[in-house]
Amino acid sequence: MTLILIPRSLAFGILMNNSLRISSSFLGIYAGLIAIQHGIFEISLGDHATGGLMFNAIGPPCQPEMVWHACFPAMSLIPNLLITGIAAVMVGLLLVVWAAAFAWRVYGALLFGGLSLLALLVGGGFVPVFIGLVAAFTSSRINKPVRSGGLGWRFVSRLWPWPLVLMAFWMPGSWLLGHFFNAALLSAGGLLFLIFDISLPILSAVSAVGRSKIQKDN
Repeated sequence: MTLILIPRSLAFGILMNNSLRISSSFLGIYAGLIAIQHGIFEISLGDHATGGLMFNAIGPPCQPEMVWHACFPAMSLIPNLLITGIAAVMVGLLLVVWAAAFAWRVYGALLFGGLSLLALLVGGGFVPVFIGLVAAFTSSRINKPVRSGGLGWRFVSRLWPWPLVLMAFWMPGSWLLGHFFNAALLSAGGLLFLIFDISLPILSAVSAVGRSKIQKDN
């Protein structure tokens, strides 16, 4: 008979807060991958100055007003595109690794928040910092006492995990749709940003909290 020993915090996260663990891990990985994308584009621009605090990760001939992704706007405290890109990729990788393997740890939320803010400052883009902070909030709930959920929480819990599913399809799907329907995505840019970059991450976190409350009741 084989005895498998796992950390108590890990067991608690899997058995009692599975939705929170999955959501925080997914959101952290998602934020990290977007930061890595920014970094790859910045590296491709070569050993050149950023030209200012804010710049576009995708350089000419890309025109922000003509493409759905707005040429991946970013900012960096490092005045070199190549070094900025390398830093963004490294921080993005750290986010992915931390989210995949350590999201449930006691200091998970602090690391999520710190790495997300660092990604912002080294060219990882503006979206990852928001999604990373949502991941930090979700991670912070994993080891907290869970109170029973009422009718409202039961309704919210039913949304999980569909916000995550939609985000998972959107990351590769947006590039495919943008290739064939750039004009349509460009015209709906504000709405798409509100849905996929703001609303769905928040819904994934809130529905995960609701799910954990229902798990407690059961």
